[in-house]
Amino acid sequence: MLFALSCTLAQTLIMFLMLLWAHTARQKMGLGLFYSLLGCLVVTSLWLSSAGLHLELSIYRFVIGFSVFYTSVLLAVFVIYVFEGPRVFRAVMTHLFILMIITTLILHSLSWQLPEQAGLSYLPLPTLRLLSAFLASMVIDVIFLAIAWEYFAKPKWPMNLWLNVFFTLSLFLLVDGLVWSVMVQLGSVDFVPTFTGTLFSRLLLSLTASPFVLAYLYWQQQYQVTAAHQQPMLLLQNEIIYMRQALSHAQQALAEQKQTAAYLAEKAYTDELTQLANRRYFDETYDKEWKRALRQQQPLSVILCDIDYFKCYNDHYGHLQGDSCLAKVAQTIQQALYRPADVVARYGGEEFVVLLPETELVDALDIAERIRLAVQQLHIAHSKSSAYPYVTLSLGVSSRQLGQHQTPDNVLQQADKALYKAKAAGRNTVWPHLRKVTKAFMRIA
Repeated sequence: MLFALSCTLAQTLIMFLMLLWAHTARQKMGLGLFYSLLGCLVVTSLWLSSAGLHLELSIYRFVIGFSVFYTSVLLAVFVIYVFEGPRVFRAVMTHLFILMIITTLILHSLSWQLPEQAGLSYLPLPTLRLLSAFLASMVIDVIFLAIAWEYFAKPKWPMNLWLNVFFTLSLFLLVDGLVWSVMVQLGSVDFVPTFTGTLFSRLLLSLTASPFVLAYLYWQQQYQVTAAHQQPMLLLQNEIIYMRQALSHAQQALAEQKQTAAYLAEKAYTDELTQLANRRYFDETYDKEWKRALRQQQPLSVILCDIDYFKCYNDHYGHLQGDSCLAKVAQTIQQALYRPADVVARYGGEEFVVLLPETELVDALDIAERIRLAVQQLHIAHSKSSAYPYVTLSLGVSSRQLGQHQTPDNVLQQADKALYKAKAAGRNTVWPHLRKVTKAFMRIA
C-alpha cells in the first residue's frame, strides 16, 4: 500500500507538472490548453470521488479523485493566482465552478433520459452532498488563498519566498481538504480515516510540490520576458512590496525632516533666554501685518518696552539674576496679551516690542498700561532704581494713523521716540507718540 500511495502522490506531481508545462506554453498556444487540462482534471476528480475510489493505509483513507486529481488542480490554480493575479484566478475558479455544475447536470440528465442503457451504469452520479462539498471548497479557496498569500507577503513577516510559498500552499490545501472532508464524510464511519488521510496527503504534497512551485516561479521570473501588463504577478508583487518599503522609509525620513525643520524653524524664530519670538520673527510678522493693514485699511499699533535701569540691576545683582529678571518680565508681558494675533518679541537686550494688529492708539495705550502694572506688581526688588523700588517698565506707543502716509520704519521710530520721552518723564511710564501730547493721554504711575 505504501507503493500505491507513493504512485498516487507521484501521479499528482506528474499532472501538476503537465499543468505547469501548459501554463508555460500560454504565450505560444494561449491559455486554451491549460484550461482544457484543468477542466479534464476537475471532471475526472468529480467522477472518481463519486465512484468512491480510494486507498487504505493504516488509519488513513485516501480518496483518489480528491487527493490526487483535484489536488493537482489546486496546485495549478495557486500558480495562476501568483502569476496572473486575483482577477484571472477568480475567473478560472468561476469557470471550474460552472463546469462542475454542468457536468453533474449532464450526468443526471443522461441517467434520467436513458435509464436502460447499460453503458451509463458504469458512470457514478455525483450526489448533491458531494457537489456541494466541491463547490463550497472552491468558494472558500478563492477567499482564503488571497488572504493567506497577501498576509504572508507583508513586510512584518521576514520570511523568504520558499517559506511564503510553503505556508500559503499548505494552509490553502489543508483548509480545502478540511472543508471537503467535513461536508462529504461528517457523520459517517469513514469520516476520521478520510479526514486524516486527506490532511496527511495534502501536507505531503505541500512539502513535495513547494520546491517545484518555487523553481517554476524563479524560472518564469528570470527567463520569461513579457510586456508590462503581462508580467508575472510574483514579480509585480515583489516590486510592490519593495515600493511599499521604500515609500515607508521615505515617509519616515520625510516626517523626521519635517520635525527637524520645525525644530530649527522654532529655534530660528525663538529667543533662547525668554522663549519669546526674536527680532527676526518680529520683523517678518510686522511686515506681513503692515501689508494686511494697508489692504484692509485697518489700524496697527506698536509698543516698545524697556526695563528701567536694567544695567544697574545687572551690575548689582549679577548676570544670573539679570537673566531671571528678563525671563519673568517676558512671561508677564506675554500673559498681559489676550488676543492670539498679538505678538510680543525680544527686541534686543532689555527691550521688548509688542505688535497689536487692528488696534487703535487709545486701545494700545490701555494694553501698555496693563503691561506696566503687571510688571510692577511682580515686586522684583531693584534697589538701584531711582524710579521705583521694584523692577518697572517704560513704554512708548505708536500707531498707524489712517489717512496718513507712514512706513513701517516710521511707526517704529515714533514708538522709540515715545519710549525716550517716557524715560525722560521719570520712567515707569506709558507715553504715546502724538504731535501734541495732552494729560489725557499720559499714563504715569
